[in-house]
Amino acid sequence: MNDLLQCLDRDHRRLEQLLGLLEGLLDEFRDGLEPDYELMCELMEYMIDYADQVHHPSEDLIFERVLAQEGPGHAVLQQLMKQHQALGQMNRRFKESLEGIVHEEVLRRDDVERQGRALIGQHRDHMRIEDEQAFPLAETCLSEAVWGELLAAAPKVQDPVFGQDDPLRFRAILRQLKVSREA
Repeated sequence: MNDLLQCLDRDHRRLEQLLGLLEGLLDEFRDGLEPDYELMCELMEYMIDYADQVHHPSEDLIFERVLAQEGPGHAVLQQLMKQHQALGQMNRRFKESLEGIVHEEVLRRDDVERQGRALIGQHRDHMRIEDEQAFPLAETCLSEAVWGELLAAAPKVQDPVFGQDDPLRFRAILRQLKVSREA
């Protein structure tokens, strides 16, 4: 597997870890408890700032190169690129709902929970299709030279949680990951 796909694969594993955290917080929310809303908001901020601004654009570069060639899989890649936009919108809407709760807006708990669960499910389904179909297709279709061009063109931003920690912006996530590692 080339360097860019390795990076995207690593991102998927990390995103799955964060989705698992969010899912646990939604379980608390469903059970009538008050979950760590700061952590939930930070998770969504990470999804918006890293996944939507760095990870998905890197994938889109790959998918666009494969789409420029003749061959199979075009419908799946086009679907995934549309999903990147839809996931970004879902991320922002869910973060707005969480911020509404923090600011004591009146929101139905079941609606917010349903919104969060749908977001988690969409992200997981999306990553599964990329891992099982899109990435293998791209790996077989693109030459080493093209992969080098794509790597050079991909956004060069350190992951603010798993790369170069940003303890000011993602304090709650980093604290939770530290607790998870120690457990």
